[in-house]
Amino acid sequence: MTPKGQIPTVDISAFTTGNDSSARQATAKSLAQACLNGCVGIIGHGVPAELLKQGFDIAKQLFDLPMSDKMKAPHPKGAIPHRGYSAPGMEKAYSKEDLETNDDAHRDSLRKVTDCKETYEVGSEHNPIQYNIWLPEDVLPGFRDLTTKLYWELHKTSVQFLDALIMSLGMTADEAQYVRSLHSGHGNQLRLAHYPPIPVEKLNREVLARLPAHTDWSTFTLLFQDSAGGLEFADRENEGEFLPAIPDGDKLYLNVGDMLMRLSNGRYPSATHRVTVPQSFDDSSAAGKMTPARYSIPYFVVPDDEAVVFPQPSCTTAGNPARYEKVTMVSYAEQMSKWQYEKT
Repeated sequence: MTPKGQIPTVDISAFTTGNDSSARQATAKSLAQACLNGCVGIIGHGVPAELLKQGFDIAKQLFDLPMSDKMKAPHPKGAIPHRGYSAPGMEKAYSKEDLETNDDAHRDSLRKVTDCKETYEVGSEHNPIQYNIWLPEDVLPGFRDLTTKLYWELHKTSVQFLDALIMSLGMTADEAQYVRSLHSGHGNQLRLAHYPPIPVEKLNREVLARLPAHTDWSTFTLLFQDSAGGLEFADRENEGEFLPAIPDGDKLYLNVGDMLMRLSNGRYPSATHRVTVPQSFDDSSAAGKMTPARYSIPYFVVPDDEAVVFPQPSCTTAGNPARYEKVTMVSYAEQMSKWQYEKT
């Protein structure tokens, strides 16, 4: 049993390295319980440690480049394609509740609080809508090859995770086939993220932010992080409280996204999460203190652009009918990204 106030951890090796049906059923049962809060720590994921190390190493090399070099692969000022490099303050995260106000004045007031992170987004080379924006090879040799390799290795892992989630929800064979068909891998997104040191007192006064509380639009997200800490998930059992996603060796954190919430008819809630001052960081005398730098690699597992997402029948009952309308990923992303970047 997971201690109160901690994120549960599940060993998923029955799906990544084994094929014993009883072990898979036991893992799926553990995953079903863990996902009720929308987030779970995962061990036994099988992603090669050396490849992850190379990913973090090249992320640091990337973000250490002069700004003039990073801006040779600029993210466009609009939301699409969501690829390339975004400088600190360019992207702003909003909650669904913020977006549902549809109030431009509210948007502008939130944007006054800068999100102090820089990111680089990578996708499939076969996505004509979300096409890649690459650095010239001589700026960071090997960057394109390594991130492409990491992208597809994580897709392979995500297929095994999707099988585990399908089993955990008890979907029928036809439903399982349909849900798998939504996820070719060409809609996924690999993000390299750097949170530079910023004054703790400005975070506490909400003059600056790292990453405000929000949910992901994905089916689910796989999150790898360094040892700095700062990622937190909302505790659904205690409103207003957050649980720290404590760095722990090669453990990754899986969070449920909006698409899996819809597919499961809300059984698995989309996880609200944020990046802030690590709970282990002593900010009792915050004056002059800086947050530690933080690096992370999230991998967003996303339905294909025109795939139709809706609650699967086995996840509905007479007392809990379908709570979500049919939606395509491209239409949902358009709605959710309307404030993400400054309008041109």
